[in-house]
Amino acid sequence: MTINLPPLRELPADVKERMRPAFTEASTRRSHTPLAVAAAVALLIAGGVAVTHQMTRDADPADGRVVSPSGLDVDRCRAALNDRSWSSSKMVVFGLHKVLVGDDGRFCGLTRSRAIVMSADARPLQMEAGSLVFRSENIIAGVPPLGARQARARELSPGNSSRGSTASVVTPEFFVTYAATGTNVTEMVFDDRTIPVAEGTAPALATKVDSFDSGDGNPWTPANLLARCVDNADRQGTPAEELQGWEPLISTSTTGDRGMSLAHLGHRKWATCTFSQFGADILATVDAGDPDKTVHFSGFHLGSEYTLVGRTNPLAKTIELYSGSTRAAVVDVADGFFIATVPVSTAGTRTGVPDLQVIARSAKNEIVYLGGLG
Repeated sequence: MTINLPPLRELPADVKERMRPAFTEASTRRSHTPLAVAAAVALLIAGGVAVTHQMTRDADPADGRVVSPSGLDVDRCRAALNDRSWSSSKMVVFGLHKVLVGDDGRFCGLTRSRAIVMSADARPLQMEAGSLVFRSENIIAGVPPLGARQARARELSPGNSSRGSTASVVTPEFFVTYAATGTNVTEMVFDDRTIPVAEGTAPALATKVDSFDSGDGNPWTPANLLARCVDNADRQGTPAEELQGWEPLISTSTTGDRGMSLAHLGHRKWATCTFSQFGADILATVDAGDPDKTVHFSGFHLGSEYTLVGRTNPLAKTIELYSGSTRAAVVDVADGFFIATVPVSTAGTRTGVPDLQVIARSAKNEIVYLGGLG
């Protein structure tokens, strides 16, 4: 049976115009992003009759900045926490710093050479429907107050000057703030709310343990020596983008005594770092000099030995160092660079440059350089 509905009555023009903005104007509330119209609103205006099906929602301010950790990231945190059942599906990244959010509410920080976790007896600081759970030199993390969309950790000095976090991610479940320089937080700022953090009330600084993004637990492998140097450079303020992509090239003996490592960035840039059982220096780029010359650009004494870093003809595969007629060392060459350790008695010095003669040979054993160190 067919039922014939009566025709819809046309609404006056002024009424239709008053209705139109309610359907066509996007919300301008701070930090809210309207979804695409095709995905959010089905709109029909016909003769003054409107049918809407609205599916808009507040956009997550951390959308796109929270990623999934790798299996290695999770394993590093499990080892640091001494808990093989700990799990995480969310991670925030600030430069060289990763912060994993545990499914049980425990956080874990990772750098190239360290894992950073709270002690088992640490207690969170409760704050107005939220809490401060994790605190390291660079990271403050926890649960935000209800409705918070922005967060900042701040340190106020007696002179009323302040410094604080430079980046943050806030979700309804957690917040993470990052400070490029170490900060002793004295207050948390969520949107326009300031919450004082009295001295001694925040959790103690998290504990750092050796943990390498190479997956190798030996702290003296070339990759892990490089990781330590990169982290130290990051701590000294080198921009993270300048520390990405470096790979080990050559290094001296990794027995735990003092040594030196040479790294490369796409075989276009080079950097050195010295290390010892007490730690590592920062990764420092070097001026490679004229590749047609053989030059000595760094070195150090250790006991009766002198370790030097130099560059020679890029065609060279080995280099022989001589003091008079005595051969002091034979070492391999990579990218034209070499690291050699020679007895101090044979090195001598000439205006700070070892007084050694050099024979550089190619893969075909042809001499490609013969002379002194420049």
